[in-house]
Amino acid sequence: MKQKLLFVIALFLVFVSQLTQAQNSSRDYLVRATLGSSGSSENLTVNNKQYVVQQSIGQASVTGTFYDDNYTLRQGFIQPNVSAQIIDVAIPLSLEATVYPNPFVESVSISFTEQIIGEVEVVVFDLVGRQVFSKNYKANQLVNVQFNALPVTSYIFQVTANNKQFIKILLKKVSHN
Repeated sequence: MKQKLLFVIALFLVFVSQLTQAQNSSRDYLVRATLGSSGSSENLTVNNKQYVVQQSIGQASVTGTFYDDNYTLRQGFIQPNVSAQIIDVAIPLSLEATVYPNPFVESVSISFTEQIIGEVEVVVFDLVGRQVFSKNYKANQLVNVQFNALPVTSYIFQVTANNKQFIKILLKKVSHN
């Protein structure tokens, strides 16, 4: 009986030590990404390596953790960071704009704080990164964009003007008419 108890305790200690190692957030190759309307993200530089750390609201924990000598994989609600694939790295993310209403029913307005020179390009992507809308507008401080044909869901909204870009998550909601 003592041998079985000692074996179970030893097995438990090995399991806990492995689990603790897998949950260690200082691993070199730990990558987290999310896409949604709630949550936050932070760009970090550690040992001359760039990392994006993101969290989603309402996710209490991961559902599984797997690791080897080089990588840690956490499986849960967090999804691939499609937004990072949409951002044009050649154009700075410094365009100052306000988009309202959000959530919207049929249209949104874009209000710019800086003087807009040249065209305003509006591109909308679904949450898997497919382009679902694209249109250019004449330079204006207030641009109205109609989205009647888009289904109700979340979108990534990209506005480019003055050689700068603005990225925002938009939610289309059901009309109650």
